[in-house]
Amino acid sequence: MLEGHRLVVLAPDIPWPANRGGRADVWRRIQALRSQGAAVFLIHLYEPSGRLMPSAADIDHVARHVDGHDCFPMRRGRLLTLRRLARVSSVPWHAATRVPAAAERERLFAGVRAFAPTAVWLEGPWFGELALSIADELDIPLAYRSHNVEFRYLRGQAGAAARPRDRLAWQMACLGLERYELALMRRAQAVFDISIDDMAYWRTRGVEGARWLPPLPESALATTAGEPFAGDIVFSGNLRTPNNLLGLQWLMDDVMPLVWRQAPDARLRVVGSAPSPDLRERIAALPNLDASYDVPSVQPFVLGARALANPVFVGSGVQLKTLDMLSTEVPIVTRSQGLRGLPPELKDMIRVADDPAAFAAALLSARSGPDPWAVARDVFRQQFTAPGIARTVAAGLTSPN
Repeated sequence: MLEGHRLVVLAPDIPWPANRGGRADVWRRIQALRSQGAAVFLIHLYEPSGRLMPSAADIDHVARHVDGHDCFPMRRGRLLTLRRLARVSSVPWHAATRVPAAAERERLFAGVRAFAPTAVWLEGPWFGELALSIADELDIPLAYRSHNVEFRYLRGQAGAAARPRDRLAWQMACLGLERYELALMRRAQAVFDISIDDMAYWRTRGVEGARWLPPLPESALATTAGEPFAGDIVFSGNLRTPNNLLGLQWLMDDVMPLVWRQAPDARLRVVGSAPSPDLRERIAALPNLDASYDVPSVQPFVLGARALANPVFVGSGVQLKTLDMLSTEVPIVTRSQGLRGLPPELKDMIRVADDPAAFAAALLSARSGPDPWAVARDVFRQQFTAPGIARTVAAGLTSPN
């Protein structure tokens, strides 16, 4: 279906291991596009040190699953910071951190020219400067993948951040971003939005012809999920972003004590990536809580649960964890935010509760028996397949925006 399409994909982070939503969305889509005939040259940033630094095995894994690959490290320093701040009104902070140095740019362009791409695929706005340079120099179309209304998302993260320093960093990242996002979408030949709600918003801002391109659940690509890991109530998600941390705090502090009053034997398992030392200590100290960190796949934990909890209530776009939950037969309890950007018929397949008492009652009910909406979920899952993604992409790349 996508034979002849050769895509340079610009991803803001190394997408492997695909152990959190943003990475998983990018990685699964790359594999889906390749399975349908497209060739992919992947360019991404990576952290050169610390707990987020990829291993040599991670980089090798990425290189072996694409048709071309290059990457460069995040560079920091006082002079760089001043330069980026000076340009923040025209190039937002996170986009400025992904502008390659001259030598890196020359190497990247050499690889891209040899690959002979037919289009540039930009994952969010963060690699906007490089994407525009490639599209202009090689005279090829730009396709934009919208993950969020990013300026709204970052404002929400700023509001959810617990520390003043983090709040300031998120606020600084918003500067100039709304205008930058809009300019990239208007420049693109095709815009593929993760969210039905976000797509409607951007259309009010003059972005015509955007298409809904939902993320893929893990089950759409995985031939086997591995042996289910037996559990009780399971929360999954990255443990760094303020919205996930705020939701998890609400679940642990406000909801689970109400559950334990009725079911003292109930256990909550937290499955997540990159937790801080403070969060690790807090979870370890609480009774009836278990944790599994930085696992290669959350699917065995999701498949083996008695109930799945999504307490996140800040954000935009689509929560990939909702789709991964729907790929199982396990009962789901979510706050309203968990359904944002997805078709309205999902409301009939998931228990929705927004206050602690209602959420606790829904979890207790979910633990007590099988999900009554298993058949409806199976019909819904048929929309989220690699051929379905390929059809949408092919239509966008062959029709002007």
